[in-house]
Amino acid sequence: MRGFPGWSAGAQPEERELADDTTVFLCDEFTVMLSPVGVDKDKRLFTEDTPEWREFCETTLKFSIPDDLAFAYVESEPS
Repeated sequence: MRGFPGWSAGAQPEERELADDTTVFLCDEFTVMLSPVGVDKDKRLFTEDTPEWREFCETTLKFSIPDDLAFAYVESEPS
């Protein structure tokens, strides 16, 4: 994640100092969180959803929505 320029723009000072071995979670809406459970479950480290961020996630991080969940992201056709 640190490979993406500006990743810490919205982070608190203590969050910018995360240890190199800190695990973070990339969510399906392209936000980044410390933990999906517990006291930090709603805390986002990064919320900027830009074309550059999506490109970084898809090409550098190899992130994609799992096939078994992709149906939830297909836009329905208007009736």
